[in-house]
Amino acid sequence: MQREAWAVILILLLAGGAVFAHVTTTPEEYSRYNTGWNGTSGFAGAEVRDLRGLDPGAALLILAPDRPFTAEEVGHLRAFLDDGGRVIIADEDGAANGLLADLGSTMRVRPGNLASLDRDHADPGLFLARVVGNDTLFAGVETIRVNRPAAVEGGVPLLETSILTWEDADGDGRITGAETFEAAVVCAREGNLTVLGDPSLFINAMLAENPEFIENTRPVLLDGTHSRTGTTNRIINTRLWIQETPLAVAAAVALAVLPVAYRFGRRENE
Repeated sequence: MQREAWAVILILLLAGGAVFAHVTTTPEEYSRYNTGWNGTSGFAGAEVRDLRGLDPGAALLILAPDRPFTAEEVGHLRAFLDDGGRVIIADEDGAANGLLADLGSTMRVRPGNLASLDRDHADPGLFLARVVGNDTLFAGVETIRVNRPAAVEGGVPLLETSILTWEDADGDGRITGAETFEAAVVCAREGNLTVLGDPSLFINAMLAENPEFIENTRPVLLDGTHSRTGTTNRIINTRLWIQETPLAVAAAVALAVLPVAYRFGRRENE
């Protein structure tokens, strides 16, 4: 009978572990809680949700932004940049263009589907781009393997594709119709502000493709409010809220301790 009880307890623990693993991960693209190929769980970085008072010696990565910035937040970013902080925006959809305009930048992300013959993979969307500017992000790096990046207009070019690149509008992987070969800038910089047209460089599947570049980005702060590194999983959000709220932490500890204290109290009375 005792052996059966232990077997039941073991089964319950395994089931509980499986449920916990399921509810504390997410399949959302770019999410830091996504351990799959398109998540960013493998990219280390401290997450910040308040842009006030950022350390001017730090770098802030805004990865695949999908939420607008308030005027107050733009002001905090301006102050951060003016104080010497660095902001790296990785975007392929053009969602960052409003923020760039508010920051007074001339750089813009031009959404598209770049492909190239300058590749060593079967997929023409996965190809090499050359480092053309002097920047710490690309120190010791000559080429970066990009994954269907968007072009970046304006600023000082840092990363450029070869002339064998085209806008694959129909997505057939071939240059057809009105499509023409043309080099494109996929990363540029204005002062301490850098725009990269390929946020997928930071997903789990791409980390091993450009290890030196990834290492050059560290240490970096991750914007957890506007970037898609966050999550809509309610259980994860609740857990994070508990961790960030002292009273909630105290309540959780009390709930865990009280049953144990009650049990020991009963034993002493018996």
